[in-house]
Amino acid sequence: MLYLYKQFQAKKKEVIEVEMDRPTKVRFMTASEFKRYKNCRTFTFYGGTFDSTPVRFVVPHDAVWYVVVEKGLRAEAAPVKAQCRVLPPDRQIRNSVAVDAPAHVRAADASLLEAEVGGSGDAEE
Repeated sequence: MLYLYKQFQAKKKEVIEVEMDRPTKVRFMTASEFKRYKNCRTFTFYGGTFDSTPVRFVVPHDAVWYVVVEKGLRAEAAPVKAQCRVLPPDRQIRNSVAVDAPAHVRAADASLLEAEVGGSGDAEE
C-alpha cells in the first residue's frame, strides 16, 4: 500500500482539513493506530473514501493525529497530491462524511443538515 501522511499535534475540537486532487481514501488516526497501520496490523480510524474536497475532520480528543491519504497498491498507485492543515475550532464546520460510510452515518448527517437548514423541503433557485 502506498500512501501520503502527515502528523499533527491537535487539540479537541480543532479541525484538520485535507484537500486532494482526486477521489481517494483519507484516514484520520492516532499515533498508536498509525503504528499498527504501518505494520499491517488491525487498526481503527475515522474517515473513508471521499470524492470531493475539502475533507474536514473535527478532532474528538487531544492527541498526536495522523492524516493518511492512500494512493493505492504498488501495481496500481494513483498520482495523488494532497495538502492538509489544522484550523482553529469553529462551530460552523462539521465533519465530512465518507462516500463509503455506513448508511446510518450518512442518514444521521443528512438529518442533521436538514435540521440546520430548516427542513422546509423547498429549494431556492
